[in-house]
Amino acid sequence: MSVMIIIDAKLKAENVSKAKAFFAEILPDTRSFDGCEGVNICINSEDPGNLVLVEKWASKEHYEKYHHWRDETGVLQQIRQFLDGPVSRSFLEIVDA
Repeated sequence: MSVMIIIDAKLKAENVSKAKAFFAEILPDTRSFDGCEGVNICINSEDPGNLVLVEKWASKEHYEKYHHWRDETGVLQQIRQFLDGPVSRSFLEIVDA
């Protein structure tokens, strides 16, 4: 069953444009990773330092395999340099009413 994952982060003001460019560079690999059904990077229009990733994965296990791969390759460490505080992740079950 597919899951939505919402990642909410605060960027350091001086890193907003760098973070956008970095994500544009790495997203093709994310989108082609096994189990990825879509990912969007969003910037809050009322708070440009608020970065939100909206991801859809075939399963939580697919996402966790991807997250582990990104950690192993050092990408997560690179992302952390852009951040101003902790990251919030929500795993959402898709419910079609």
